[in-house]
Amino acid sequence: MGCRDSDTADCCRPAVVRAYQEMRGRGQPEKFCLEAAIAVYRWHHPSACDLPPEVMAMVTGWVHEGPRH
Repeated sequence: MGCRDSDTADCCRPAVVRAYQEMRGRGQPEKFCLEAAIAVYRWHHPSACDLPPEVMAMVTGWVHEGPRH
């Protein structure tokens, strides 16, 4: 079962964080890295066409928080 079949928002967290970190690691600007992370989130959650501020804050928190243990 993937994110597309799940109600859990953080099911795609590893992919979102990885997209952000890989772009940052290549020296891309913060804005572009965050946009890529949001694009990955949208791919996993196609019904989230208009991202509410809570989702933006969640994705931003994921990428700035670092890896979960």
